[in-house]
Amino acid sequence: MTDRILQFYKRKKRACKRKIDRLLIRFTMHNRMITEAFYQERSPKIGRFRRGVYLFLLCLASAVGKVYSHRAAPEERRDYTNQVFCYSPESRRHRRLTYTTMAKKMLLCDVISFDIFDTLLLRPFDNPKTLFFLVGEKLHCPSFTRYRVLAEKQARQEAMEKNGTNEVTLCDIYQKMQRYVACDIRRAMELEEETELSLLQANPYMKQLYQTAVELGKTVIAVSDMYLSSQVIEKALVQNGYTQFSRIFISQECGFSKRSGQLFPYVREQLGTEKRYFHIGDNYTADFLRARDAGFDANYYPNVNRLGDSHRCADLTALIGSAYRGMVNNRLCCGAFRENQYFEYGYAHAGFYVLGYCVWIHERVKAKGIEKLLFLSRDGDILQKVYQKLYPEEKTEYVYWSRAAATRLTAGYFRNEFFLRYIKYKISRKITMKQMLTAMELPQMQPALTESGFSEETVLTKENYEDIVAVFLDHWKTVEEAYADSYKAAEIYYREKLAGVHSAAAVDVGWAASGVSALKVLVEDLWKLDCKLYGFVSGANYLHDQTIIEAPLTSGDIESYMFSQQKNRELKRRHRVGQLYSVFIEMMLASPSPSFMQYELTEDGRPAFRFDLPETEGYEMIRELQRGILTFAEDYTRTFARYPQLYRISGEDAYHVCRFIISQPDYFRNLFADYPVNRAVGTSSCEMETLSQLMEREYQE
Repeated sequence: MTDRILQFYKRKKRACKRKIDRLLIRFTMHNRMITEAFYQERSPKIGRFRRGVYLFLLCLASAVGKVYSHRAAPEERRDYTNQVFCYSPESRRHRRLTYTTMAKKMLLCDVISFDIFDTLLLRPFDNPKTLFFLVGEKLHCPSFTRYRVLAEKQARQEAMEKNGTNEVTLCDIYQKMQRYVACDIRRAMELEEETELSLLQANPYMKQLYQTAVELGKTVIAVSDMYLSSQVIEKALVQNGYTQFSRIFISQECGFSKRSGQLFPYVREQLGTEKRYFHIGDNYTADFLRARDAGFDANYYPNVNRLGDSHRCADLTALIGSAYRGMVNNRLCCGAFRENQYFEYGYAHAGFYVLGYCVWIHERVKAKGIEKLLFLSRDGDILQKVYQKLYPEEKTEYVYWSRAAATRLTAGYFRNEFFLRYIKYKISRKITMKQMLTAMELPQMQPALTESGFSEETVLTKENYEDIVAVFLDHWKTVEEAYADSYKAAEIYYREKLAGVHSAAAVDVGWAASGVSALKVLVEDLWKLDCKLYGFVSGANYLHDQTIIEAPLTSGDIESYMFSQQKNRELKRRHRVGQLYSVFIEMMLASPSPSFMQYELTEDGRPAFRFDLPETEGYEMIRELQRGILTFAEDYTRTFARYPQLYRISGEDAYHVCRFIISQPDYFRNLFADYPVNRAVGTSSCEMETLSQLMEREYQE
C-alpha cells in the first residue's frame, strides 16, 4: 500500500511539473528563440527558482536586444514537455481492467453495450480529422480538411437551432460543403465512407471482450454518436469481425445523442427497462456519466490517443505525424498487449525511422537505376530485413564490413585515416607500443620501432605520435605484406557479390560515410570492378570534419536521408554528437551478432571471416528491439496498404522521432546501461565497455 501511495504521489508530481512547464510555454515562451534556449539547455536538476530566473533573463534579453523570431508552433513546444516512460513499459502502465474482471462484470448484466468509434473500432490516426486529408486528395481539393470541419460545425449549429439537437447526417454536412466546394455530393460522401471503411480496424482488447459477451449468451448492442449511417457502421463492424450485434443505435438516426443524456434511456425503452445494462466507452461524459445517469453499469475506457499522445513526438507533418502517433497509440495503449521496453523502443521509435529510411532508399534505387543493394554489417541487418519485406523482388545482399576492415584494406590509400584510428585516437588511453601493435595485428613492426627508440613498454603520447608515424612510413612495405591476405580475400568476396552488376549502392547508418567511401575506393579504383558504387547514409555529421563528404554529396555519389551539410542543416546543428546522439541512433540498428573484424584466406584460397567475441549480454534485448521494428513496419504497411503515399516518411519527420528519444539519456541509462559497446577501431574485446561507462566518460551535460 505504501509503494502504491508513493507511486501515486510521484505520478501526480510529474503531472504537476508538466502543467507548470506548459503554462510557462503558453504565457511567456511563444518566441522560438526563448523556447529552444530554455528547454534545450536547461538541466532537470536545476530548481524552479533558478529556472524562473533563467527564463526571466531570456525574456529580458529578447526584449532589450530586439531579438525576434517567429512564434513556436504548439507542436514544437509540446515536444519539450512530452515524456517517454523511462522506467517501465508503457503498455503495462495504462491500467486496463483484465479480461477476467470485465467478464465478471458482464455476468451480472443482461445487455452489454459498446461504444463504436475509438472503442470497438480504432482509426490509425491520433486525430480523426486527419482522414479528411485523404478524402481531399481523392477529390483534388487541397483545402478540403478545413472546409469539411467548418461545414460540420455549421451543420450542427443549424440543427441545434431548428431541432434542439446537434445531431446531423453526412448528407447534412455535405450540403453545407457546397458553400465552399462545388463537388458532387454523392461522390464525395461515398469517398468519405469508403475511406473510413478502408482504415477502421478492430480494437484487439475490445474484440476479446465482445467475444466474451457473445460466449456468455448476453444481448450485445452498439451505441454511438455518429453522423455516418447505420448501414456504413454495420459494414465496418462486420468487416472487422463484429457480426453478432442485436441492435445498433446511432444518434443521427435516433434523433438524440449519448452526450445529451437521452440516447441511453431510449435504449432501455427499446430493449426493456427491467434488464440490467453494462456500457463500455471512451468518453468520460457521454459513455460513463450519462450511462450511469440512465441506470447503466458503466466502464470508462480512456481513449488510446488521450493516453498516448503526451508520450509521442508532436512536431511532425500533419498527415504522417498523425498516422505515426495513431499506430503507436493503438498498439501500446489499447490494453491487449503487454510488451517489454525493448520491443516498445523498436516499435514506437526505431521502427518509424527504419521504415522511412527503407522507403527512401527504394525511391533512390529507382531514380538512379541501381541493380543491387549492399547492406553493410551490422547496421544493415535490420535494414535489410525490413527492406526485403517491403520489396522482396529487389536484389539485396548483407555484406560483412566494419571500420576495422575498412581502415586496414585502404591503409595504403587513406594513410592518415589509418594513423588516426589506430594511433592518434588511442593517445588518451595511454597504451603501450605492444598494445598498439596488438590492436593493429602488426607485431612485425616492433623491431623497427625499437630501433627508433620505442620499446614495447613505451607509452603512446602526443609528443611521440609524429615520430611513430614516421617509422611506419619508412617501413610501409611491412604493413602492406601483413595485410596482403586480408586484401586479397576481400577482393575475391566482393568480386563474387558484384559479379554482373554495373551499379550498386552501399547502405550504412552514417556519419562520415567512411565505410561507404572506403568501399567505393576499393571497388572502383583499386580492384577496378566494372561497377559504379553509390552510398546511402541516414545522416551525415562527422565531429572532426563537418565537410568531409561535401564533394560526393554534391555529385550525388553519396546521399543522406535525414540531414547533411546540404540537407536539413538545422537538424544537423541540433544533432549533438557530444551527447552521444549518433551512438543512440546506431543502437536502433543493433544486430544480435558479433562484430566483424577482418577478412582472411583459407588454405584453398577462399575468403573467410573473423569476428570479435560475441556480445551475448545484449543479444536478447536486441532481438526484442528488432521484433518491435519489424512489427511496426508490418502493422504500418498493412494498415495503409491502399495509401502507399503514407509510406513516404520524410527524413525530417524520422529524425524528429529519433531525437525525441535520443535527447533523453535517462531512458538509455535505464534500458541499456549494461549494453556492451566498442567505439574504438582495433580495441581488443577484453576492453569492451558498457553504455553506462561510455556515457560517464563521454556524455557532455
